[in-house]
Amino acid sequence: MAITTIIFDLGNVVLTNDWHDDCAAKFQAYSDYFGITYDDMEKGWQAFWPQFRTGEITEDKFWRGFLETAGAKRMDVKQAKILWRKYQDPIENMLDLLGKLNQHYQLAALTTISKEWLDYKREKYHLGMFFDVIVSSGYSGLTKPDPRIYELIVKRLNVKPEQCLFIDDSQRVLPPAEELGMKTILFSGQADLEKNLKELGIKY
Repeated sequence: MAITTIIFDLGNVVLTNDWHDDCAAKFQAYSDYFGITYDDMEKGWQAFWPQFRTGEITEDKFWRGFLETAGAKRMDVKQAKILWRKYQDPIENMLDLLGKLNQHYQLAALTTISKEWLDYKREKYHLGMFFDVIVSSGYSGLTKPDPRIYELIVKRLNVKPEQCLFIDDSQRVLPPAEELGMKTILFSGQADLEKNLKELGIKY
C-alpha cells in the first residue's frame, strides 16, 4: 500500500527537544541564574516532567516543583519559562523539508510534550501550516510507546496504518508503530532522513 501520510516526532526531529538537547548555553543560563548544576536540573526534570508531559500539572506547577527539587537559589517561575522559550529552535532545515513534503503528503506530528509547550511551538513555528493533525501527550494523556497513542493518530487522520510512515529519533518508540502496520525511519539527521525517504520512493 502506498504511503499517503508521514508522521513526525517533533523533539530532536523537527524542533529542538524540550530539555535533553545538546544546548550548553541553555543549561549554563539556568545554572547562572538559579545557582544549580546540571545534575540538580536533572533531578527537577525527572521529578515533575512525567506529570507535566501528560497534562496532569500546569507549567507553573512544573517549574515550581522543578526549581524546588533542584535547590534553586531563586524561585522565579517567570524567568524559568522565559529561558526555556529562548532556547527553542528548528532542527537543521527540517521546516523547509516539511514545506516540500506537505505538497505531496498528509503530514502529522506525534509528540511527547506538554500542552503549554506545544501551544507555544505551534504558534511560533506556524505548525498548522505543515501538519494536518498533531497528537501530543499533553492533550491525549498518552505517551509513546503506548500503542494507544499510535491508534489515536491513525484514527484522527482517518487512514490505514499501512499508509503511514512514522519518523522518530528514539528506537524504542518505533516497534509499536511497526506492529500496527506503519513503515518507520529512525531519525539521525536531515541528510540521512532525505536518503531514507528517497529509498522509500517519497517525493518532495
